[in-house]
Amino acid sequence: MSMSNNRSGRGINDFLAESEEIINQLSLELVKLSDCADRGDSDPDVVNSIFRSTHSLKGLAGMFGFAGIVELAHSLENLLDLLRLGKIPLDYSAVTVLFDSMEVLGTLVRNAGTENSSEIDISPAVKRTNALIARAQQVTKVAPLGQLALPDKVLRSLTEYEEHRLLENVNKGRNIYSVSVSYSLDTFDRELGDLLDLLKTVGEVISTLPSAEGNLENSISFDILFGSERDIPAVNAFLYKENTVVRRLGPPAQNVPAVKTGEDPDPVRELSAALLPALEEQGHSARNLTLTTRVDIGKLDELMNIVGELLLSQSVIADLSNRLRSQGFSTLAIELDKAAKGLERKLNELQKGVMEIRMTPVGQLFDRMTSIVRKVSREQGKLVELKISGADTELDKMIIEDISDPLMHIIRNSIDHGIESPEERVRQGKDRKGIITLSSRQKGNHVVIDVEDDGRGVDFDRVKQLALRSGHIRSIQGLADKDLLELLFLPGFSTADKVSEISGRGVGMDVVRNNIAALSGLVEVDSESGRGTRVTITLPITLAIIKVLLITAAGRTYAIPITSVQETISIERRSLLTVEGKEVINLRDITLPLLRLAKFFRKGEGGASPEEFYVIVVRVGEKRVGVVVDDLLGQRDIVIKPLGDTFRGIKGFSGVADLGDQRTILILDIAAIINESTRSAE
Repeated sequence: MSMSNNRSGRGINDFLAESEEIINQLSLELVKLSDCADRGDSDPDVVNSIFRSTHSLKGLAGMFGFAGIVELAHSLENLLDLLRLGKIPLDYSAVTVLFDSMEVLGTLVRNAGTENSSEIDISPAVKRTNALIARAQQVTKVAPLGQLALPDKVLRSLTEYEEHRLLENVNKGRNIYSVSVSYSLDTFDRELGDLLDLLKTVGEVISTLPSAEGNLENSISFDILFGSERDIPAVNAFLYKENTVVRRLGPPAQNVPAVKTGEDPDPVRELSAALLPALEEQGHSARNLTLTTRVDIGKLDELMNIVGELLLSQSVIADLSNRLRSQGFSTLAIELDKAAKGLERKLNELQKGVMEIRMTPVGQLFDRMTSIVRKVSREQGKLVELKISGADTELDKMIIEDISDPLMHIIRNSIDHGIESPEERVRQGKDRKGIITLSSRQKGNHVVIDVEDDGRGVDFDRVKQLALRSGHIRSIQGLADKDLLELLFLPGFSTADKVSEISGRGVGMDVVRNNIAALSGLVEVDSESGRGTRVTITLPITLAIIKVLLITAAGRTYAIPITSVQETISIERRSLLTVEGKEVINLRDITLPLLRLAKFFRKGEGGASPEEFYVIVVRVGEKRVGVVVDDLLGQRDIVIKPLGDTFRGIKGFSGVADLGDQRTILILDIAAIINESTRSAE
């Protein structure tokens, strides 16, 4: 197979999907490894997991001919192998090199197969990794392995890594045990896995070796080297099971006779029996993992489009049924109407099923932010803890991917602009460690994501000075704090004292707002000086198939997503009020601003206002506006199609839709319209 075939079509999509999964797993494991480094300890399972994931990524990239990924992953493999063997200490420099290299790997994967892939220089990352490897020194092994009374055949069977882990356990003063077990040939793989998982909860499994003892015709035996701080009675109680023998290894004076755990006293049996359900539960959970499968999001998009076309066809059939009934063909029309309604129910079930498949917990996105917080806080010399809540809230997979960069930028801003240095926080009576809270919750058909820090908050006086100096505003008279916060979203506006990799380059919250607006979302900022800042992002759950309200306004037909519609009301012209030159109405003791689409889209004032007209109350987050329309045409399920690059900069529209009757309509972006119409500071 040629290289071009390897990289084409479905193959590259499979590579990107699997590689992305590996990169996400690596990010989570690196955070755990960094925690180990902070504690001055090393978790061998974490290091091994990172080593295996890096090896898998290297093999996968090699199959598709991505040489840059292969070279960097190979260099990381060598570094991780030395970490596993204890030849390189797990310290800040090693963790930093790993984090930086993984970022480069992530960039390589995301750009795989594109023109940008050749522009990424991996040589600095490879040099840093190799420099750390070159400083590795062989560790002199003087630990007393001979005192453990291990058989020669066991010592000869240990790999270099297993010997290193055995020495580490001895040096830490842990008890070393030999656990001998025997299982049936039919069930040994599951039972052995369950036992190893159980052992890992109270210690470290050093090696697992098959044994020649026992009846080899229908059973298989294993000798497991196991290190734990627990004494032998506790280990026997924990491992109670027939045909399991536990020996403690050590100096002759400490040797303990072999104990057949099946012969333990009743109290031990009772203690062990309480642990067996947990073991059975672990086996049950492991089997559930095989019931999942990975699906390319592109295939789901195709399936969603097909469902959308079917919904349009169903609408046409329902319309034909109504027309037949109006012409007097009652019997045929009734049967057709029944069939149309049955088809509608099944299509709704299919649509719901496809939508549920596309849903992904935001926890996957939040976990990625953990490494960002750790990396940026280290670079800034700050102590920051990320607290996460609502990780099980679900969003469309495509929205989660598109929101990742804006969310990362907000968190970096929180660390750079919001969280103070440890010394400054102490002077202000705060804890040395700053807190960033990342939370999500579902609100109707929207998901609300909050990023809140307990830092210094926005310095409103400084914002005023910078805005006057830069010419963004001419006067500060009458400007409320809410208006000043809107200035943070102006292009080129920055409060940073100096330019750095994180801030001060004039590319900031305006890009965040535009990216979120492209998802029909809304971003709001609330801040209290000295107490902290909260950024709230409101997003629709999905942008695939949605239910809309068809309306006519300004001489055209538009669609408004039902998720944004709070209610529809009929208003008489005499109920209109004017506040500061803007039309409003009094709705249940609340002043509701009105928006006329003709004026908003600069199509004139729309002529004289009728004596009675419709107002659609739309809401995104905490903002509400009444949209004045000429007529209501009913609800419809539609499939959103993108506007394309030519019309990407036009505000107020989130896409287009085909109604199935040769009509194409524009879908209003309510979040963008509300944001534009309610801004009091231009």
